Amino acid sequence: MILETIPEIQKLTNQEKLQLANELWEELENQADSGIDPAIIELLESRMAEYRRNPSSARSYEEVKKDILGN
Repeated sequence: MILETIPEIQKLTNQEKLQLANELWEELENQADSGIDPAIIELLESRMAEYRRNPSSARSYEEVKKDILGN
């Protein structure tokens, strides 16, 4: 486990651990965003906006899978 290899983390308060987790998450998000084609990000944001405007337009994973597999 990573905690065992970095004993300083175990000394942190719960609030400090939560802040560390948040900072690590934000760093991962920023790194992931930098490698994604901006057109894909734009498309995903557009689709999410459409879903928020009209949630009933979305289909479940099972519905999509059924259409793809023809079952």
